Amino acid sequence: MADRLTEIAEELYGAFNRGDQQTLAAHMSAEVEIVDPDRTGRTYRGFDGYRELVEEWLESWDEYSVEVQRLTRNGDRVLADLVQRGVGKGSGVEFAEPFFQVLSFAEEKVVRFEIYNDRADAERAAGLPDEK
Repeated sequence: MADRLTEIAEELYGAFNRGDQQTLAAHMSAEVEIVDPDRTGRTYRGFDGYRELVEEWLESWDEYSVEVQRLTRNGDRVLADLVQRGVGKGSGVEFAEPFFQVLSFAEEKVVRFEIYNDRADAERAAGLPDEK
């Protein structure tokens, strides 16, 4: 059975796919930080920063969604193994590729999102032991 933090993570990804800003905002701290080291190299702050990142990313796609493959909890962090799917704006090119996020929680609110292309980087960020 899922625990509360992984349930919240599931709710967030469902809300993202539906464009449900109210549910997204309800599960994020007002001071949420979104760290995107691989793509933009930037850190976004607050729900406005979250929206800025998402709106900029979605400009390139006619369709875009995120599918949860697995959620792994480690204390106050949840590692999300995800697949992003989309159709390129104008090109019509379809894509599907894995990516990873680490959600850090305080009092059942997301206080930090970290976005990674590499699972090993995400595992380190989530404080998970190296699997060797």
